[in-house]
Amino acid sequence: MKDDGSSTTVGELLDSLKEFPRDTKIRFQGGLNFYRLKWRADDLIQVEFNEPVSDAMRYYLKTHK
Repeated sequence: MKDDGSSTTVGELLDSLKEFPRDTKIRFQGGLNFYRLKWRADDLIQVEFNEPVSDAMRYYLKTHK
């Protein structure tokens, strides 16, 4: 799979978060609400949100004028 910049490894993500206490909240910018993590392949997990991409883009454009 070609990396288009929209992915990272679990290791890279954990390294980025290791300085923060485990009870630190994470907020997703752009009006996205976390839904779940879903296995897509042996080495790929997809992060899913409740909102379709079009809703998130509409929210972003509305709030970043």
